[in-house]
Amino acid sequence: MQSYCAFAFSVPTMTKDSRSAPLRQQLSQYPSTATFRTTSSQSSTNSAFSLLSQAAKKAVNPTTTNKDRSISAGLAAIYVEHSKLASATNQSHTDTLDHDGEDKSAPHSRNRKRDIIPKLIRSFLPEPKVKSQITSPKAIIHRLSISSTNSNVHSITAGSSEDPIASILSSNHDESKASIHGNASGIKDVDALNSIEVEHAVLSAIIKSPDSNVQQLVLSAKPCLEAFTQNVGKPIVRVSLPDVGARIDTTPQLALCISLLPKALDIVDYQDELQGMTHSTSAHIGWIKAMKQDTLLQDRIRWLGTLMVDEFAKDTSKDSTEIAEMVLLGPVLDKGTYRRLLQCTITAFDQSVLLEVDLLQGLVQLVQSAPSRSLASDDLIKILSILRIRLKGTHGQSPEYSYHLALAVARILDVMAEHEVKNLDRVVEHEPLSGILSGLKGSSDPYLMYQVCYAFQALQYVPDDETPLEAVLRHSAGVVGGLVKVSAVFQLDLRAVLEGLDKLQKSLGSVVDTVVTVVEGVCSLIESGRGVLDSLKDGLGTGKKRTWYAAVCAANALAQAGQLKDLNQLICEAPCRGDPLFQWGTCQLLGEIASDVIWDTSVRLQAIDLLGELYRNDPLWTQDPSVKTWMLNIIGHLGIIDDLAVRTRARATLKVLELGSGTMFGLPYPLRNRLPLPTSSPTLARAQKIPDVEYDIHQLQLLRLEMSRQSVYIPPLAKPGLKAKDDDLFSLMKEVQRFLASERQVMLVLGDSGSGKSTFNRHLEYRLWTDYKQGGPIPLYINLPTIDQPEQDMIKKQLNFCRFSDDQIQELKQHRQFILICDGYDESQQMANLHQTNQFNQPWHWNIKMVISCRTQFLGPGYIDRFKPQPGDRYASTSQDLFQEAVIAPFSKDQVKNYIERYAQDPDTALLFRNRSVWTARMYMDKLAAIPHVMDLVKNPFLLTLALKALPTLVASNKDLSNIRVTRAGLYDMFVDQWLKKNKDRLQTNTLSRNEAVAFNVLVEGGFIGYGVKYLQRLSAAIFGEQEGNPVVQYVHAKDKDTWKAEFFGAEPDIKLLRDSCPLTRTGNQYRFVHRSVLEYCFSCVIYTPARMDEEFDSRPEMKSSAFQPITVDNPLFRRDLLADPSVIQFLCDRVRSNPDFEQQLRFVINQSKTDPVTTIAATNAITILVRAGVPFHGADLRGVRISGADLSDGQFDHTDFQGADLRKADLSRSWLRRANLSDAQLEGARFGESPSLTMNGYPKVCMYSPDGMLFAVGMTDGLFNIYETTTWSSHPRPYAHVCIAFSPDSQQYVSGDKDGRLRLWDCAGGEASLAMYGHIGSVNSVAFSPCDKRFASAGDDKIVRIWNSVSGDVLFDLEGHTSSVQNVMFSPDGEQLATYDWDETIRCWNVETGEAGVVWSHPSRGDRTLCLHGHSDTTTGIAFSPNGQWIASSNKDHTVRLWDVSTGALFSMLTGHRSEVWAVTFSPDGHQIASGGCDFKVRLSEVRSSQSIVEVQGRVDDMRGLVYSFDGNTIISHGSRHSVRRWNRLSGASEPVALDFSQLPAINTMACSSDGKQIATGHVGGSVRLWDVETDVAGPALREIWSTAVELVFSPCCRWLTIASKNESVRLWDLRNTEKRYNLVGVSSGRGNAVGLMAFSPTGLEVAVGFENGTVQVFELQEGPSLAFELRRNWAFRLRKDLKFSALAFSPNSRHLAIGTNDLSILIWCLESKSPKFELKGHKARIRCIAYSTCGQWLVSGGDDEVIRLWRREAPYEWVSWWCVSLVQGLFSAVLDLVWNPVNPMEFASACEDGSVRVWRVEPGASGSVAVKLVWSPHLGTLSADCSILRNATGLSHNYKKLLIQRGAIGISSISET
Repeated sequence: MQSYCAFAFSVPTMTKDSRSAPLRQQLSQYPSTATFRTTSSQSSTNSAFSLLSQAAKKAVNPTTTNKDRSISAGLAAIYVEHSKLASATNQSHTDTLDHDGEDKSAPHSRNRKRDIIPKLIRSFLPEPKVKSQITSPKAIIHRLSISSTNSNVHSITAGSSEDPIASILSSNHDESKASIHGNASGIKDVDALNSIEVEHAVLSAIIKSPDSNVQQLVLSAKPCLEAFTQNVGKPIVRVSLPDVGARIDTTPQLALCISLLPKALDIVDYQDELQGMTHSTSAHIGWIKAMKQDTLLQDRIRWLGTLMVDEFAKDTSKDSTEIAEMVLLGPVLDKGTYRRLLQCTITAFDQSVLLEVDLLQGLVQLVQSAPSRSLASDDLIKILSILRIRLKGTHGQSPEYSYHLALAVARILDVMAEHEVKNLDRVVEHEPLSGILSGLKGSSDPYLMYQVCYAFQALQYVPDDETPLEAVLRHSAGVVGGLVKVSAVFQLDLRAVLEGLDKLQKSLGSVVDTVVTVVEGVCSLIESGRGVLDSLKDGLGTGKKRTWYAAVCAANALAQAGQLKDLNQLICEAPCRGDPLFQWGTCQLLGEIASDVIWDTSVRLQAIDLLGELYRNDPLWTQDPSVKTWMLNIIGHLGIIDDLAVRTRARATLKVLELGSGTMFGLPYPLRNRLPLPTSSPTLARAQKIPDVEYDIHQLQLLRLEMSRQSVYIPPLAKPGLKAKDDDLFSLMKEVQRFLASERQVMLVLGDSGSGKSTFNRHLEYRLWTDYKQGGPIPLYINLPTIDQPEQDMIKKQLNFCRFSDDQIQELKQHRQFILICDGYDESQQMANLHQTNQFNQPWHWNIKMVISCRTQFLGPGYIDRFKPQPGDRYASTSQDLFQEAVIAPFSKDQVKNYIERYAQDPDTALLFRNRSVWTARMYMDKLAAIPHVMDLVKNPFLLTLALKALPTLVASNKDLSNIRVTRAGLYDMFVDQWLKKNKDRLQTNTLSRNEAVAFNVLVEGGFIGYGVKYLQRLSAAIFGEQEGNPVVQYVHAKDKDTWKAEFFGAEPDIKLLRDSCPLTRTGNQYRFVHRSVLEYCFSCVIYTPARMDEEFDSRPEMKSSAFQPITVDNPLFRRDLLADPSVIQFLCDRVRSNPDFEQQLRFVINQSKTDPVTTIAATNAITILVRAGVPFHGADLRGVRISGADLSDGQFDHTDFQGADLRKADLSRSWLRRANLSDAQLEGARFGESPSLTMNGYPKVCMYSPDGMLFAVGMTDGLFNIYETTTWSSHPRPYAHVCIAFSPDSQQYVSGDKDGRLRLWDCAGGEASLAMYGHIGSVNSVAFSPCDKRFASAGDDKIVRIWNSVSGDVLFDLEGHTSSVQNVMFSPDGEQLATYDWDETIRCWNVETGEAGVVWSHPSRGDRTLCLHGHSDTTTGIAFSPNGQWIASSNKDHTVRLWDVSTGALFSMLTGHRSEVWAVTFSPDGHQIASGGCDFKVRLSEVRSSQSIVEVQGRVDDMRGLVYSFDGNTIISHGSRHSVRRWNRLSGASEPVALDFSQLPAINTMACSSDGKQIATGHVGGSVRLWDVETDVAGPALREIWSTAVELVFSPCCRWLTIASKNESVRLWDLRNTEKRYNLVGVSSGRGNAVGLMAFSPTGLEVAVGFENGTVQVFELQEGPSLAFELRRNWAFRLRKDLKFSALAFSPNSRHLAIGTNDLSILIWCLESKSPKFELKGHKARIRCIAYSTCGQWLVSGGDDEVIRLWRREAPYEWVSWWCVSLVQGLFSAVLDLVWNPVNPMEFASACEDGSVRVWRVEPGASGSVAVKLVWSPHLGTLSADCSILRNATGLSHNYKKLLIQRGAIGISSISET
């Protein structure tokens, strides 16, 4: 059913409010008395006519006084007017009959006409106190004659009861007419007064009267012509309102629907708003309510309007109907869409060759009806300019074109005046337009002339500070600047308008100006025969504002608001109503109302009646022949239109005017103020040409919103790249939104398995569909594994799956943009770049933005190339700005807590508890915290979900949660078992068919959960075996019933029950596991399944170990390369850690490969799993193993025997191969992750590759350069000293910069200079060649960057802006940008072509709003662009090289191989290597092909300053220079941080750990020292009164004493049993002049040694209170230098000896009994940092800055002669800072190094009586170690790898075969 509603046109509304006092009567402005004189000799019989005759004569007699002339003229005018009305009344009945003889006139018309006379007279004179009706003209004259005989002079006093006029007015109106017989005039009756002579005489007398009051009195006459009897409201269009969701058939329907859409208002408020638009709202409240609930449908309706605008814009030929559609639609559009429509229309009109009148009028209407705040001043000025140019071009041509253009100019100027446009240039626009309008004054066309005059008046208000209506209202009483809203609710105050017009008229020249206007426009017609046309010509161009224009504007505003009764009164009472221009404009307005079909018929007929009344009954409207002709032409034109009622009324009016139907009327121009309503909707039809597409999109939207809704969701955080720091996090959703708003095309979302990638993708889809605007980008979720060959036609395949037709797809491809959410790139087994293979964003292809997710484990070398889009322009420099990536971070503790809170409130959670009490969020958190290590696991969102589901059952079966071990694989065990158990219980309560019940009983009897587990394992094995791991199985029974798929998805009851009970999902005929990780877990269970305690669910994650059974050859371990399935390996690693038998099985397989080639794949998988699980192979016998292609990266192979092993294509990156034996090993294709470093004779300051990669230059600080050939790395030194060099793009030349500011161009081959250039003041610090080879840049200490011509040597640009010495310059790969870096750590970019400054990246402390490369902790020394423009590498004094993302400034990775400051960095031309040079005299060449080869980013490495073993020897506590404390497992190397909160304390300066590992002491800046309990992580007591910052803290072995050395050179001893006790061992400022450097306790804790930097050691005894026992001085020692300093102290276990490390690289063994050195141990090559005795006293280890650990052994009985170095530990990567022996195991010690490593070593007997130090475990530090590894007769090593291994200490390389 259709309901109907009236649609209101939106019209330009007045914006100023007017509330004034009622208009005072016009007569009150004139004198209250007037005197009229006559003679008494006149005869009473003809007194009436005589009086009239005398009045006429007196009025024209020049000798008559002014007052007499005034009264005479007034009376004559009254009588003439009444005579006309009386004559017309006699014919009224005949004139109003239609063709059928029926009287169609209004029933009150005659009475209304008779009432005109009293109203006319009352408009001239003040009203009497007693009012009565007038009878007839005869009575009037009779009363006048009687009163005139009584006295020679009669006074007519306003308001007086004796007023003769007033007494006449009191006569009875029903008196019959009587003939009046005159005498001298020859006039026989009243009809004679109708002659033009009398009329002419009377009007001439009025006009010629010198009394202005008389003129104003007559011209102000206001006959009451009440045609419009009421205000009716705004004009409306009545259209049918479609049902909610139904198709919209017409453009008026669409405009109505858009106008009715909710605007964030309540229904009650909205009803009030609707009343301004419609006459009926109650029938549509339901429609509005329904629409308010459906925001999607609202968007669809709005989008349809937008689509219509698009269709209109595409149409080159715009016909009148289409234009009318847009005019109807424009007022209801949003601002953006409206402006597009307006601009399109402006352009179409401007580009049209011929004048298209409909397009012109449509443009004007669009401007007039613009939505609020949608028009800009520039729009109006642009339109006016176009019209001005067109109007100028049509001058002298067709007057029709000039008319339409002048009309358009006038209306545009009206709008400009209303909008108060102030920026109209008076010279450019205002004056030329004035000139053009003035130039049209010669036209003979009155219609054109009126429009020109109107436009000229409108122009006077532009630019101006008020609109015409504002000018009117400003002059009305009581109006203070308020604007009027013209609507049905807020009405224009008519009285304020009239009062304002009156005062405005006076302000524009008082009454004289108005009289002059009337004289020019009316009276001149009488005297000279000139009409309005000539008057217009005379008045045009005077530049004066006229009241009539403001009055016409007010009339238009009232009409637009529907205030027709007020319009009627304005026409009758306007002070300028006698102005012909006001009359012309008003007549045009009435004609437009009568012809406009949007008005009710009654209103249109009343407009015709008012025109007729004005013509017949208002003398001022019939004085100008042009106005009369205009009125007749209007009525005549209305008499021939199609509307029957209007046509009939117009013809009847012509009859009343005594003009027959045969009279010809000419109206050369159309009478309309708007385009006709569209009779059809072609634009809408085109917009809905593919309605099924939008409908199907809407259906897809509803479906996907339902499918992607998630009950529990926590927004994930992410970091910008794999190597970014873990604390560099941002909201992933906000970052994706920024990506969608940017120009980038592909965003890669990475994350570990279960990190929430798919969950985020579904939520992203939900958000995008929720925010979807019809016509906007379409979100399309694509599960890549479900698409067959997604590298081709990916979108088409997905849309086909969504049931879109080919035609729809083609339409969408051509006209719409998609946001692709591609999930599971890794699951689809893809290697292709989907963006490139699908040709996205290429011409004629899909327009998309892509968010694609992939697991981190799936990535390999150069993974970015698989996602980075190809620019559409092949000449584009790079595509780095088109790509972005983000890595989902693990859940934080707060995120875990938020997730649990929502999970606990989810109704589905209660189902897990059955009859038990439901847990609260706090209970979940407490249980998770109680289980060891589980909080680390649940940082993974999917594992958190699994843990929460399994936790209630797990807790129910385990009372002591602290003994539970939970692994990732264990969580999946519990999840699968619980899922199956839950579905088993469900089936037991369900109603099953007979066959299903039988099958179910069989499954239960055999163990339902066991059957389910086996089903899942078989299915996962089939998926990996048959589909290469593609997780989606498509099963169609008729097609696949005879395939492997039927075993899992067939119709048999048992299969169906198991399938429906397992964690699988189904979409149509596609099946998949609920999560990819569940599939991988099940497949890992196929490889290894731990023994189960019982058939049903066992809540304990640790399963019983089964008896050892070797893995059979049918196991997938033997058939599938698991390197492609890292998540499967991860599950198997969990099994290795939890099940020793599985480790044993894998080792057995590895050993099998020695003799059985069939086991190669299995052995490769096995050793990869073990290495990933962290299983060390120290000392393992791996001779002859076949493990080709194994991933041994980060493996630990200390002393491992690989003799004859097959290691082809094995990855040995970052592996520990110290003393490994690789003799005869096959190493073809093996990778070591690094290239050999170059050793320099000085500090490398500059590194540079030639563009062809064949040369590599290194410059040292002394200015000398070495140039290497990269094929052999042979060096060619250059004898010339340079500060910097740069190669030319063709690698044939290089440019150098010197200290003296000189630049030279050199030939690479000959080494000769070809060009020298000068310009810099001071040193040139950096030079760079542009890729075009035509220019190069230089920068130096003078803070100037210069760009030079490389051929002529001329300076092209001097770039200024740096505030300090510029250190580095670098061109971007496209040569368009230049990056420069200065000493203040500011990076600036410059445009090379123009020299203009661009982006500035500065240090945050400088306060600039710039992109900052934040991460280095010291001064940056160099930068380099990668060849693909994606990265910037920076070198720094903090010993690191960092990689940054160019587009975002995010840190990507960090290289930490240097041991000192790094001064230079560069990329190889192919981007595969980074070369960096540092103060360690090394140039390191790091491979970039593997993202892991650039060393993990963990912030700056924390130097390990101290180590202690726990008393039981099972735990090691370490503390670092950055105040981190960690607890290490002595056997496995597993570590965890000790959570001590230092945040509220002053900065820590030093730290120490007690020997039992239970306490930590921290020394803080300012002097405080605090103790901490390591076991409870709680702060202990603070030691006060230190007074100076502690620099060294040492605990005694008994943990009773703590020594504190301070900056003031004091040493204090604290008794920790009673912290109030403290002793001064060394006083403040003891006079030694150097700080305390060393402190050491004896093993018994009874002695403490304090060493000073001047070579003195003091030993204190503590047994009976601290006392100085003795002092060791360097002059006691034999052959000791005077500059000897001590660097390490250690007591022997028996406290009899003190080992002292010195700066002369020796260790002195002092005998404390003899107080002299007994032995000197030599061997170290750098400062000794640490010394430690074993607990048995037989061993001593030492370490220092030479990065070597030396093991010394004592041979009894003469220890001072029997200490020998028996073993060396070399191949370390930094200084050894601490050594400590295991208190329980005397053959084990631990080391701590400056690189942050902690290692455990074991002393074992070696071959031939030697001693070997073997590694127990070591952390992964990202650097290859090959010290003393043996590679005799190994084959397949490349030349570079040979050099690398030799550098790392390998031996036997000379015998390696070349390949």
